[in-house]
Amino acid sequence: MYFLYVVIEMNIEQYVKDLNGGQELYPEIYSYAVDNHVPVIDGDALTVLKHLIKMTGARTYLEVGTAIGYSGLHLLSVFDDSHLITIEKQSEMFDIARQNFEKYKVEDRVDAYLDDAKTLDLSIDEQSLDLLFIDASKGNNQHFFDKYSPFVKENGLIVVDNILLRGLIVDDNIENRNKRKLKKKVASFNQNMSNSSYATSFLPIGDGLLVISKS
Repeated sequence: MYFLYVVIEMNIEQYVKDLNGGQELYPEIYSYAVDNHVPVIDGDALTVLKHLIKMTGARTYLEVGTAIGYSGLHLLSVFDDSHLITIEKQSEMFDIARQNFEKYKVEDRVDAYLDDAKTLDLSIDEQSLDLLFIDASKGNNQHFFDKYSPFVKENGLIVVDNILLRGLIVDDNIENRNKRKLKKKVASFNQNMSNSSYATSFLPIGDGLLVISKS
């Protein structure tokens, strides 16, 4: 009976994932990410993120973790007058992202920083952003939240990707020391947010999406 429940749950998860898929706007970039093992946000989580942007009318975004520009391009695709600030510390990824922004002619709507988000002194006003999207080194989620959440407006959104760590977050038999350490940090951040005064939703889509309302 337990096996039957697991199969049904997996089938339901895949069914919803397929419905949330939608048409890929940037197939070449997505294919590059897959072929070169570049981590990008899962399609169903991306759909929800873009839906949140559309519902709230968010137009100014700060993205921690540019990678190759895949998620940034999708954020900018929701509204033509939106603007993205994005931070990436790996120069190779950063260069590819810049090329992708230029290819799709959105470079004039992007302020891209090649820097370490943990130490960057970002020169923008507090409460000037509609959305903070955290998708960088997962062990630093708490640091990124503490550092950049003051830039988000009242009633703005903070979204954190990969809060489930591909299942590691509920694995009690992790042998690798670094993975255990990572799990501990992410679990601590998740619990801190759950216990905070912020309105939070932990969504089991993609690799786990945390949605926080700053109110």
